[in-house]
Amino acid sequence: MQTYEEQQEFVSKLNVIDDVFFHKIVEDKEVCEEMLRIIVEKPDLMVVESQPQRFLRNTGMHSVILDVLCQDSTGAYYNIEVQKKNDDDYQKRVRFNRSNIDTSFVESGIKYEELPDVYLVFISRFDIFGKNRTIYHINRVIAETNTIVENGTHEIYVNTAIDDGTDISELMQFFEKSIGEHQKFRKLSERVKYFKESQEGAAEMCELVEEYAKRYAEEEVKKAVGESEIKVAMNLLKNGASIELVVKSLPSLSEQFVRALQTQLM
Repeated sequence: MQTYEEQQEFVSKLNVIDDVFFHKIVEDKEVCEEMLRIIVEKPDLMVVESQPQRFLRNTGMHSVILDVLCQDSTGAYYNIEVQKKNDDDYQKRVRFNRSNIDTSFVESGIKYEELPDVYLVFISRFDIFGKNRTIYHINRVIAETNTIVENGTHEIYVNTAIDDGTDISELMQFFEKSIGEHQKFRKLSERVKYFKESQEGAAEMCELVEEYAKRYAEEEVKKAVGESEIKVAMNLLKNGASIELVVKSLPSLSEQFVRALQTQLM
């Protein structure tokens, strides 16, 4: 069992851009509302529901877990995703998320004109298009006339890598360095402060991290056939698993050996 000081030290290293931290932050719909008002530039936007880790099941096909799915007072949906590593085709991930939202939340027999608007917000640590911008809006354009045509889909890519001095960029910098109170992002900074500075918040966050690590450990052990158990142990430790969980998952490794691995990683 970790002491409060150990929990607080661990949580102090987490920031909003970290997915496990982000998932707790967006449980508060008012925080989502504050962030979305800035990113989509709608100061009057009202979020009525916030669903972190929203699982969309596709029977017999690839399902999807959205980082958070929000709905506003007009019925429009907002999917916000955070990503630190540039290791996949994230435009296609956004496309896949959009298709799942459309098919999961539209009633049978609805007219196409009644389809709700969908906003897809992808927040990354890297400049996905490499054009030195904090935010990118992707529009559907008639190539022959350069005319924008709308179908209710809005793709927005934001990153923490480029600081252009705007409010959106300031928000992204807070994602990266989530410290202290911020006058422009009061709801967000208050929630960050709760997890980082209160005993209840730190314990809640550590419990979630341990749960994630356990789930990750189970998946890694299943994939470990033919791989070095040491490599698996190191991957588990890197992803926040406790020494006790690693030893339990990989009984051939002693606690002393796993502690030595953790020291080596540190």
